[in-house]
Amino acid sequence: MGIKVGLIGAGSIAQGHLNALQQNKNVDEISIADTNEAAIKRAQQAFPKAKKAYADYREMLKDLSIKAVDICVPHWLHHRLAIDSLKAGKDVICEKPIAMTLKEADDMIGTAKKLGRRLFIEMNQRFMPYHKETKKLLDSGAIGKPFLVVYCVTGNCINEMNDPNYWKASWEKAGGGVMIDTGYHVIYTMLHFFGRPIAVTGTARKLLVKPANKADDNTAVIFEFENNVLGSAALSYTVTSEGWMETRNIYGTDGSIHIKDTSTDQLTLIKANQPKVIPTEQPVDVHPHSYSLMCAVNHFVDCIITGKECEVKPEEAKDALKVALAIYESSNKGKRILLKW
Repeated sequence: MGIKVGLIGAGSIAQGHLNALQQNKNVDEISIADTNEAAIKRAQQAFPKAKKAYADYREMLKDLSIKAVDICVPHWLHHRLAIDSLKAGKDVICEKPIAMTLKEADDMIGTAKKLGRRLFIEMNQRFMPYHKETKKLLDSGAIGKPFLVVYCVTGNCINEMNDPNYWKASWEKAGGGVMIDTGYHVIYTMLHFFGRPIAVTGTARKLLVKPANKADDNTAVIFEFENNVLGSAALSYTVTSEGWMETRNIYGTDGSIHIKDTSTDQLTLIKANQPKVIPTEQPVDVHPHSYSLMCAVNHFVDCIITGKECEVKPEEAKDALKVALAIYESSNKGKRILLKW
């Protein structure tokens, strides 16, 4: 016997969630809530499990047969919809970032605990097979003591950012630009590998995008972790010379780990100048981002069915938000920000 899931927001990010729910054998039926009737119809045509539709998510929450709610809406709505869903007796999966402010994040986490409900923030890159293998390599001492980590994420979101009416990368509805959006993945994976940073220094700039309401399109960050580990991240939404690209390089005293988002050879371990491709469970016919999203949704559904604890805690999502906000503070004040935990 499977569960019924309600999904709020049938836009672009929801398609991966719907695909995962459609293929999950433990999901019997999907209800969709969205104010856009055309988006609902497209989703129902593409995903046969999407039986019921609602123009008002609050009406959907009244359905007692729905066990969990999947929230796929702009950042500024995460808090309100999560609280409403939790109070309606639903377990919640919510797209990242957890919220716009730490106060909102605390409210979401506290409400879930008080009501005995699950809150899962969809930090899909934690479920990438090569990130799981990287964590094992680091924990086993495969590269000795790590001392430097370098991330680079580049892509083209110029059209979306230049549209002043589109919520993405707006201060009001997204809480920032490339840093809070894509940089959030960088932060939570770094924290998973190296723990909480003790300080950050960031420069978040709008270099090419025009609308006044849009935030950073390019950001550079230095992370300082305990045990003398330094990290850096360069993030851009304005690179047009190539397709979306993410690389992650981790250097240690006895070797290095190199990660890239490709269907093959995603993870390479180099020791004594000899590269070795580390096998992972990443399918060659599915993009790593799509596959990790499916793994994340499947994990949450499995936790509901079996009652086991989730691998990714909402407190970790709050930690990532705290670092992201500190990076914006650093950029605004032009100085290094110490983090208190």
